[in-house]
Amino acid sequence: MGSLVVTTEERKEKLADKLSTQYSLNRISLEEYERLVRYSQNVETDKELTILEKIIEGHETAEVKNEEKIFFSSGTRNNNRVDTEPLNHFTVLSNRKTTGPFTGGNIMNVLGEHKIIITEDDLINDDTTLNVLILLGSLIVHVPENIDVDIRVLPILADISAPDKTRNKNARKSLTISGNVVLGNINIKIKK
Repeated sequence: MGSLVVTTEERKEKLADKLSTQYSLNRISLEEYERLVRYSQNVETDKELTILEKIIEGHETAEVKNEEKIFFSSGTRNNNRVDTEPLNHFTVLSNRKTTGPFTGGNIMNVLGEHKIIITEDDLINDDTTLNVLILLGSLIVHVPENIDVDIRVLPILADISAPDKTRNKNARKSLTISGNVVLGNINIKIKK
């Protein structure tokens, strides 16, 4: 009986690790993560544990299918891309680097660093908006000279730096960065 309890607990721990990994890779939302963790804590039978394992494996399978569509599709960079939805990232105590097609979105960064590298071709829309909330962290955005960057961020005990070249009123495409930065920094760099 004791070895059965240990085996069940070990399975619960492995499932908790899988859930944490899926959440850290943005495969599941915070709400889904919390719901499944609460459910795993209340699991009492082997049948319930098997059901939970299948639910978690279902999230992994769906993500693999999406990745296959992204990386193995034919066509140009912007055609047949699945990941051209707005960027939504939550970073805590870690670093993140984002590249590729970009349609704006939301970034929340707490005690971390998020680096975004954008080319003119990466901007899907002519006018793109990025909403940010930076707490004790940093956001670094690399843009080419031919993109107009409009910074509408409220700094609170923070630093926002951008070269004069980022304001290019005659540019075909524009990037607007709005939101708040508290005790952190936003740094816009011109990519050559």
